Amino acid sequence: MDEFARNIINIYGEPGRKWLTDLPEIIKILSIKWQLNYISPVGNMTYNYVAKAISQTDTPLILKISCDPEIIAPEKEALMYFYGKGSIKLIDYSEDHNAILLHQAVPGVTLKSFYPARPEFVMDNYVSTMQQLHQKELSSKSNFGHISAWLEALDECDSTQMPKNLLEEAVSLKNKLLNSLNKPVVLHGDLHHDNILQDGEEWLAIDPKGIIGDAEFEIAAFDFITKSELQSNSDIKKLFEQRVNQIAKKSNLNPQRIKDWIFVRLILSAAWSIEDKSNPDRAIKLASNIR
Repeated sequence: MDEFARNIINIYGEPGRKWLTDLPEIIKILSIKWQLNYISPVGNMTYNYVAKAISQTDTPLILKISCDPEIIAPEKEALMYFYGKGSIKLIDYSEDHNAILLHQAVPGVTLKSFYPARPEFVMDNYVSTMQQLHQKELSSKSNFGHISAWLEALDECDSTQMPKNLLEEAVSLKNKLLNSLNKPVVLHGDLHHDNILQDGEEWLAIDPKGIIGDAEFEIAAFDFITKSELQSNSDIKKLFEQRVNQIAKKSNLNPQRIKDWIFVRLILSAAWSIEDKSNPDRAIKLASNIR
């Protein structure tokens, strides 16, 4: 069983197992509905089925199908909201099959492939993409969820599976940050390097969650320390501080607020991993190293 199937079964149980069984038929139905050819699954699927495809007019597209309507529906809303400004374009949506059809970024290289070898290049394109996503003022009629709902997972986390001092600090910090939240906008919500792809001369975000919060919460998803650096670098905190200060200057955001949100998001990631029965160790280790 591959990682994708394991993840689906771990999270959704028997309904997830049935969805995996039904998936070939769902793909067939959607390929007819959207007249797709040469459907080819990508190699790094984790929680959703994602495949490259070609339209009848030879346009490169992406087919994405989820087991969970609560994943695809908000993503569809976020893509409609961003409307191609800093994000990939939505072509169509199937509510019946929890599926979206997207423009395919070509060549589709991720920002991750340039990091940490070219940090200035990566940070400049990251900040530019993020600022395009955030250019709309938040409407009072917005139906997007709020980051406070995500952060409830910290209050509900089983403290026996995580260092108690880290969890308590994260809860205290998130309350302070939420109480001082300023200029909320609709965020991508998961804007790490692998979610920004090159499309011609542009860099575009994929997989938006669509959530309301502040820009410092958004930028806290930046991969400041790589997996190899965490394993081999003796002074993680110094390197972390340098990079946060650098990107804060480029984005004109508050460096301390970014650092605080990074710590909170790491512990949130660990809490979600515990909830999903996956391994929280990397997030916990990094959180310990940067405080």
